Amino acid sequence: MKHCFETLYSWVKELPIVDWHNHLDLAVLAEDNPLGSLYEVWVKADPYKHRAMRICGEPERVITGDASEDEKWAAWTRTLPKLVGNPLFAWAQQELAFLRGTGNGERGTGEPNSSAAAKWWKSVENVSLAEWTPSKILKKFNVEYLSPCVGAGELEGLLTSDARLQKAPEAGFDPKSEVLSPKSSFKVVPSLRMNAGDDISEETLERFDAVGCRVVDVSVDDVDTLRTLRPLWLKTVPSFAATRGWTMLLHLGALRETSARLRAAAGPAGGFAGMRAPVDPAAVAAFLNGLESTHNVFSRNHLRRGYGGQEERKGNVKLCNCGNMELCKYENGMAGRGNREEGTGNSTIPQSHNSTIPQFHNNSLPRTILMSLNPEAHASLAVLAGSFNEEGVPGKVQLGPAWWWCDHEEGIRDVLEKNAAYGVLSTFVGMTTDSRSLLSFVRHDYFRRVLCKWVAEKVASGSFPDDEALLRPLLENVCYKNAHDMVCSHKEHKGNVKLCNCGNMELCKYENENSHNPIIPKFHNSIIAQSNNPVNPVNPVKNKHRKNELILQ
Repeated sequence: MKHCFETLYSWVKELPIVDWHNHLDLAVLAEDNPLGSLYEVWVKADPYKHRAMRICGEPERVITGDASEDEKWAAWTRTLPKLVGNPLFAWAQQELAFLRGTGNGERGTGEPNSSAAAKWWKSVENVSLAEWTPSKILKKFNVEYLSPCVGAGELEGLLTSDARLQKAPEAGFDPKSEVLSPKSSFKVVPSLRMNAGDDISEETLERFDAVGCRVVDVSVDDVDTLRTLRPLWLKTVPSFAATRGWTMLLHLGALRETSARLRAAAGPAGGFAGMRAPVDPAAVAAFLNGLESTHNVFSRNHLRRGYGGQEERKGNVKLCNCGNMELCKYENGMAGRGNREEGTGNSTIPQSHNSTIPQFHNNSLPRTILMSLNPEAHASLAVLAGSFNEEGVPGKVQLGPAWWWCDHEEGIRDVLEKNAAYGVLSTFVGMTTDSRSLLSFVRHDYFRRVLCKWVAEKVASGSFPDDEALLRPLLENVCYKNAHDMVCSHKEHKGNVKLCNCGNMELCKYENENSHNPIIPKFHNSIIAQSNNPVNPVNPVKNKHRKNELILQ
């Protein structure tokens, strides 16, 4: 076999990380102060580790209670050697390797080892994090994009009143920027976190969109909730997401009310939630079908180039034959701006601007990722996802990555098998950490190893071809490109925006005089106006001279 695990892994191990859903603290990232102790970075905010310590019999006092940091660290060192077989043990090996790398300025290899417990701690006892900041850690992990989720009420505080962001420019973040983007090579962009049915105003959605949000995370603990959502919610959040090119995450089936004792001691995110029975696919299908059948009230006002290098065709979008979406003055035979009033006929419409304008679905279904906490639902959701699709949008609705209690080798393999058998694996968006810890980015490497091992086994058995031309794009898509395209491929208009005389922003095929065809209407000449139309990230403004809102992203 030519393409063994080592070869496959070599293709993806250095790919950048796009982490499109996590729970990192935006203020901590913005401050970018030196990291604290190893306990603070590695253990303090990780409910997975807290849960394991409880199962091993450690008292709550040394987990989340009033014990000293040294006592809590000692509790974790007692616990870790007992975790062989738990994914925490495998992650810890990679985290320790990474930490050893930070000690001498080299990136850790992440290679597993079988050292005795005493050697584990000796390997990190001299690690100092005093010179390490969140941005340095993220760059070491080769993070390209990360999207911490925040609630609707948290964003405005970060942008306007949170004094902790005063250091932002020095730390590499500019709170006045359209995107909370570091000066380094990676982006930090907030995503919206909410429960299904939460009241979210259009103004709030606009604020998130203005800072670059591309993901809305919707918790649906009981899928029966989907049957009772108010029509107004359906016409607001999903419709807005569909029009702006956001992706909707549906987190399905968490059982959050388990131990009242632990909730009182450790808070709502203390690591004690359970999983419900497998979700009812009929409820999910009815919800998705309802969105696909719901008129999108935003579709005529907002357009954005979409993921995957495709032009997003949301709502009742009319695509002129010149390739422009709702922006070309010839659409519907309307006269252009300038010497004619809008809405009157134009007697000189070039052939390329004829009246044969295809109609696209006018619906409120955005790109959707289905994430079930109970793995028994993976097959039914993977099958269901294939019923909801859109021209030019690969994997519009799909089974998402192994989530929460499923985020281990067995769970990852199950998701890979189901996406391959019931969907199209090459459209799978791959891994995200869904974590509160900076060190959890080792899980991307963990995922890549599991994926490459799984593919190598398929090749060895003859199920997959032993062909780099087929395998390499598959692995690169799943490990990086699909996620990148989902959140990063929207066309950005920085600084001066090229505005063709027809009113289109960098979309019109006439904007570059080198691309002009012999029949160029007067409005599509080679004079490209420069539009300096700044947009406040909190309050986007409208250009009164434009039919549609000017969206800078």
